[in-house]
Amino acid sequence: IPVQTLSGKELQNLNSHSVADALRYFSGVQLKDYGGVGGLKTIDVRSMGSQHVGVFYDGIQLGNAQNGVVDLGKFSLDDLEVISLYNGQKSSIFQPAKDYASASSIYLQSKKPSFSDKKNTNVVTRFKTATIQLINPSFRIEQKISTNVNASLSTEYLKSNGEYKFRYARTAIDGSKGYDTTAIRKDGQIEAKRLEAGLYGQLKSSIWNVKGYAYNSDRGIPGAIVRNRFDARGQTLVDKNYFVQGTYHHKWNRWE
Repeated sequence: IPVQTLSGKELQNLNSHSVADALRYFSGVQLKDYGGVGGLKTIDVRSMGSQHVGVFYDGIQLGNAQNGVVDLGKFSLDDLEVISLYNGQKSSIFQPAKDYASASSIYLQSKKPSFSDKKNTNVVTRFKTATIQLINPSFRIEQKISTNVNASLSTEYLKSNGEYKFRYARTAIDGSKGYDTTAIRKDGQIEAKRLEAGLYGQLKSSIWNVKGYAYNSDRGIPGAIVRNRFDARGQTLVDKNYFVQGTYHHKWNRWE
């Protein structure tokens, strides 16, 4: 099955903040942005609809009981190693039945600790800001515990009031002067926190890892702007996602 991927330096060189921004570089993809910094961002592939796109984060299928679609705007590129898009399911033999239930699949693979010569610790700090009072600090540390055991910890915080000015003008049909005003977009705020921790090990004939993930967000979804009504109020979307998973691979005649 054809697969499109972005990985390594390709991801780092993209002028993108979230997974939704990166996926726009894939063919056959339509990105839907529901407005504002905190608005939902979904995709559909080959016009099949967003509800038919499966999203897998390190093998865990993500979902949303509130609206049935996964918001791709909440996944930062800072801690991702590979993004893959399949028009169907991946060709791997060993995969759960859930992988076969989607018309298209997006696989997000997080970074694993990697150390250069005689180096035991990697630390990365970032800070992003924007004119809409946006702050986005993030921190990642990788530690070599022993020859065969590594650990990683990653955190991120994102906050913005999402308010920005826009111009709204209208000319009357009969040619008379209508109105021309500058209004402020409301209900585009967002406050989000992410925490990931992982433990990775290697034995003589096997490899294993254990990982925990937590994400909390409280975001606003702006309302529609209609004629002579600039105070339209939107909605609030609250996300709380947690999971812990572990994997174990044993080497027989070859890696399976």
